Amino acid sequence: MFKTKEALVFLVMTFFGGISGSFFYPLSSLFIIEALGASPMMLSTYMILSIVSSVAVSQLVAVKSDRGWNRKSILLFSLFCYLVTVIGFSFIRNYYLAVGFSMIFGSLSGATFGQLFALGREYADENIEDSTTFLSVMRAGIAIAWVVGPPIAFVLKSSFGFSASFLAAAGATFITLVLAVLYLPSSVIKKQDKEEPPTQGVVGATVVLFSVALIFMFSANNLYVITMPIYLSQELKVDASWVGYMFGMAALCEIPFMLKAGRLAARYGIMKLLALSLVCGCLFFIAMLTVTEFWQLLSIQILNGIFIGITATLGMVAMQDMMKDRLGTASTLFSNLLQVSMLISSLSIGVVGEMYNYRAAFYVSLGLAVSSLLVLQYFVYQENNAHKRALTQPVG
Repeated sequence: MFKTKEALVFLVMTFFGGISGSFFYPLSSLFIIEALGASPMMLSTYMILSIVSSVAVSQLVAVKSDRGWNRKSILLFSLFCYLVTVIGFSFIRNYYLAVGFSMIFGSLSGATFGQLFALGREYADENIEDSTTFLSVMRAGIAIAWVVGPPIAFVLKSSFGFSASFLAAAGATFITLVLAVLYLPSSVIKKQDKEEPPTQGVVGATVVLFSVALIFMFSANNLYVITMPIYLSQELKVDASWVGYMFGMAALCEIPFMLKAGRLAARYGIMKLLALSLVCGCLFFIAMLTVTEFWQLLSIQILNGIFIGITATLGMVAMQDMMKDRLGTASTLFSNLLQVSMLISSLSIGVVGEMYNYRAAFYVSLGLAVSSLLVLQYFVYQENNAHKRALTQPVG
């Protein structure tokens, strides 16, 4: 699978891109609260404005990329804007300046992973037999980065402050940018593909319904990701290193499920695996409401690992399969659904944090996971019917 230089570059880029994200995002909510002195509602406002601007820009770019814009050029520009963002946050200590910086440069960097995975899918479809497994391994590269990244990030924050971790993120982004410039293949949609009309009708309705399920499932996880650092530090009053270890343990647990997701999906079906992962997610949020000891919090990360390892990998693959004629739009739509879910979770943490406490946010996560599981039952039903038809169809 990774016999060619380009295939290996995709994996290395996702790893360093993951390192960059793991040094920045786990600390971002804590940075807004502690370093900038924001209230929970101000944190929600920051997240909402950042996400809305990022979704709008990246989805527009995705549509253009499917109509002929060079994906590599878009990716390079997005990486450069993200580099500017993390360097800027290393020095910003004003809440309103942070909001403006995020809305401008952060929004322009929003297409990064959508275009990277669209390029990866196009490359795999042409050069690799099992594109699903290839994308799963790419996604696992991000998870591997999150095993080591958050613990190191919180150590840097504790020892040297937020700026040290954000500058480390800038270094990883710079490496990713250099690799993209030197080795990543370019991609321009062929003329005949560009002139094909977009898919309409039933497929569109299916994509919308599946998007709802994705929004619910990732809102549940993102609310946990935002809440957990603040919950541990503000309510449980534990050492900040706990947060890094929990993020790292969750990512470590994700990896084997990401690597096996492609083969398991071919055997059992994508939607069944997504439903199973949501059951694990529900059990995880119930556990978060009941345990407080460090060893307990670490041990339940296996449930979180199954939940995220499968949903983050197969969710994108399922979306791409529904929109095979528009891979750039599909990949960026998936990334933007993550952003929309972050928007929902940001609103939730502001309201719940102000009205109740941060622990109460885990009840909201549980409700969102259950809602996603209910919506997904339609797709499990459709998948079962398709499997039965395939078995009864005469061969030849």
